[in-house]
Amino acid sequence: MSTLHLPITIPPKARLAPAVVMAVSPAKSESNCPKENCMIHVPKVDKVELNDLMGRLSLSDISNNKDRSAAGSVVTIPRALSGPFSGKPKVRFHFVRHAQAIHNIHTIVDSTSLRDTNLTPHGKEQSRALSTSFPHASKIKYVLCSPLRRTINTALIGFPSVYARGVKCILYEDLREFGQAQCNTGSTLLKLRENFKEINTGVVNTELIYGGWEWLHEYGSNAKRERIVKVKKALKEFESVVVNGGTWKGMVFMPHYGEDNVEVVVVSHGGLLCQLMGYPKQNWANAEWRTFKFPSASKIADGHLPLNLIQTKASLAKVHTPIPETGPRFHMVVDDTTYERLKEIHQFAEHVEMMKRKAREGEARAFGEYMKSVGADES
Repeated sequence: MSTLHLPITIPPKARLAPAVVMAVSPAKSESNCPKENCMIHVPKVDKVELNDLMGRLSLSDISNNKDRSAAGSVVTIPRALSGPFSGKPKVRFHFVRHAQAIHNIHTIVDSTSLRDTNLTPHGKEQSRALSTSFPHASKIKYVLCSPLRRTINTALIGFPSVYARGVKCILYEDLREFGQAQCNTGSTLLKLRENFKEINTGVVNTELIYGGWEWLHEYGSNAKRERIVKVKKALKEFESVVVNGGTWKGMVFMPHYGEDNVEVVVVSHGGLLCQLMGYPKQNWANAEWRTFKFPSASKIADGHLPLNLIQTKASLAKVHTPIPETGPRFHMVVDDTTYERLKEIHQFAEHVEMMKRKAREGEARAFGEYMKSVGADES
């Protein structure tokens, strides 16, 4: 029986892609040994540093996705590493005061008695000017905003390109203005949804807003100071979360990958912003923005308080130039006879009475505790 021999065809060996050559600049030796190839005094490579760099190399540089017909790619690794490779990105907060609102026009009688005042036509123009003059819009990753209508409109009109990239405008109640005036009383969440379609489309995030938020329950200067500390702590926590990832007030944030700074817009009010920065008086113009950051570890070591925001040098050098008002100045007459207006007045009066009652109860409790302490001292 004969054996049938079939020819076997062996394909030619595929051409191997040339390896990526990584030229590492020479390490420094602590000793100059004259002996060639001395294994005792050979320069040591910092493994932690090298591993950090290897982890940051683009995968496309070491894959076969590229055409390797030419000579092998060369990646030069400078030594020593410095800057963004070894440090974390910085977080910068761009604080913006809302544009001109109705209650900012003092020639309108009882303008502060209007609930949750909105922007004037000039205020909308100021916001539109902000959208073209603000130089950091392409880098903004987060927007925090007071839930009052004048701040929401300033944020929406002022930063349209930011939301076009998918960034959300997060409403945060503690950024609201101080004071019990009607203009600082918010709108119900239902009313906000009616006023802003951006809430329904998801551009404006209302996760942190709850029913009844609209009524301000602060009374006295101590309550203001407590909120300022609360906001500073919240922003400091936000700074950590947007860099490292985690949760902030129940909201989940992914870690920040990359070496660029994290830019955050915070839209709020003149009174709160000036107290937040420790200014002795209100000196923040409508639609004006200033940039701050929390002190670094080295500045804290030099005596800076960890929660005290520091204005950047570039922001200090910037001069705010308000845009001129065109056309006739906005004016209106407050009509207290409409059903909606009468309802607002009645609700606000009830709220004020409740706040006075709570204040009296608080004073009574404080007086009672004081008398108890006096009695304890005498006994």
